[in-house]
Amino acid sequence: MIRRAGGRAAAVVRVAAVVAVALGQGACSSTPARGALPVADPTAGVDAGPEAADLVPAVPEVVPEVVPERRPRWLRGSTHVHAAPSGDSTTDVAQVIAWYEHHGYDFIVLTDHNRVTAVAGAEVGAGAPHVRWPDEGLVVLAGIELTFNPGACEPPPPEPDGRCRIHVNALGVTGRPEGKVEWADRATRSRRAMYRAALRWMETHGGLAQLNHPQWHWGMTPELLGGLAADGVRLVEIANVQCPRWNAGTAAYPSMEALWDAVLTAGATMWGVASDDAHDYRAGGGGTYPAGGGWVMVDAPREPQAILDALAAGRFYASTGVALARAEVRQGALEVEVEAGAVGRHLIRFIGAGGAVLDEVEGPLGRFPLDRAPGYLRVVVERGDGARAWVQPVRTAAPSP
Repeated sequence: MIRRAGGRAAAVVRVAAVVAVALGQGACSSTPARGALPVADPTAGVDAGPEAADLVPAVPEVVPEVVPERRPRWLRGSTHVHAAPSGDSTTDVAQVIAWYEHHGYDFIVLTDHNRVTAVAGAEVGAGAPHVRWPDEGLVVLAGIELTFNPGACEPPPPEPDGRCRIHVNALGVTGRPEGKVEWADRATRSRRAMYRAALRWMETHGGLAQLNHPQWHWGMTPELLGGLAADGVRLVEIANVQCPRWNAGTAAYPSMEALWDAVLTAGATMWGVASDDAHDYRAGGGGTYPAGGGWVMVDAPREPQAILDALAAGRFYASTGVALARAEVRQGALEVEVEAGAVGRHLIRFIGAGGAVLDEVEGPLGRFPLDRAPGYLRVVVERGDGARAWVQPVRTAAPSP
C-alpha cells in the first residue's frame, strides 16, 4: 500500500532547559554567592530588610535555542567522463570542462581509457588526487578507466557474439604514468583475476575503484560481485545511463539493483553510482554517448581528497534527475526529503534485505524505522517521469537466528 506523506519536516528547535541551584561560595568567601539573599550588616544601623520581591528565589530563564537543521553540502559530480585522449571521443579536455561547468557540476573525474589525462595549464603532478582545483569552478580529479576486452573469460563466459568487458575506474589517481597504460593480466581466463589486476595497478598508482557497467553483455553474477566486494571494491555503477538494457536486466539475467541487493544481503559493503559515461558534448545533446544523464551528489567540502573520502564512505546519493534535500538517519529511522520546489510526483521506496520493498510513500518526505529492516535499508526515489535517486544502504541489526 502506498502511503501519502504529510508536509515537510519542520525546522529542529531545541529548548535548552537550564537548571540552576544557588550555591554558596564557601565559608571563607567574603562575597555573597550570586543570587543569594542579602544579609544585614549589624554595624550599619537599622536595616529596612529586603523587599518582598527579593525574597522570591530567582527562576532561571528558559531560552529557546533554535538549532539550524544540518543540511548536506551537496556537490554534483560525474565519476565517469571521457575526452579526446580516450580515443573514442572527439572533444578536447578544455571543452569537456567547460560543458560540466556550464551545467552546474562541482567536480568530475577524467577517466580516459588506459591513460591518466592531464589538464593543460594546471600543472598538477604526482602525489595529488586531482589535475585541476581552481579557487572557483570545476574540480577535476585524476582518473583512468582501466579497460580490457578479452575474447575469453569465465565465469560467466562471454556471449557467443561478444567479448569480456573488464572496465574499472580508478578515481583520484595519484600517479602520473606517461602514455597508454599496460596493466591487464592476459594469462588468466578468470574474470575476478582480471579485475584483481586492475586493483593491483591501483596499489601502485592510487585511486578508488569503481566497477563500470558490470552487466554490459551480461558480465556479472552475484558471486563475482560479492567476491570483488571482498577484494575491496566499494563503488559499482547501478545506473550507467548509456546501458539502460543492461541496467534493467531480463528474465534470464539479473538487474544491477538485484545484483547490488544480493551482495548487500550477503553482508558486503558496496555503494551504488549513477554515471553518464560521457563521450559526446554537443550543444543540445545528441551523439552516441551524451553527457549529463547520471551523476552523484556528494556531501563533502569542495576539496579533492574530501570528495574521494566521501565517495569511499558512501556519503552521497546517485541520481538520474531527482534532487534530494537530505538523506539521513535520525532518531532510529532513515529519513529522505526531496528538494524543496521539485516538480512532479515522487514515490519513495524503502528497500531491505533481498531487495524487498518494505514501504512506499508518495510525497516529498519519507521515513522508515531501522529496527524494521534487519540487515540493511536503502531508498529509491522515483519521479513521475522515471528519473530516480538512489540513497546508499544503511546497515542495521542482523536478523535473529
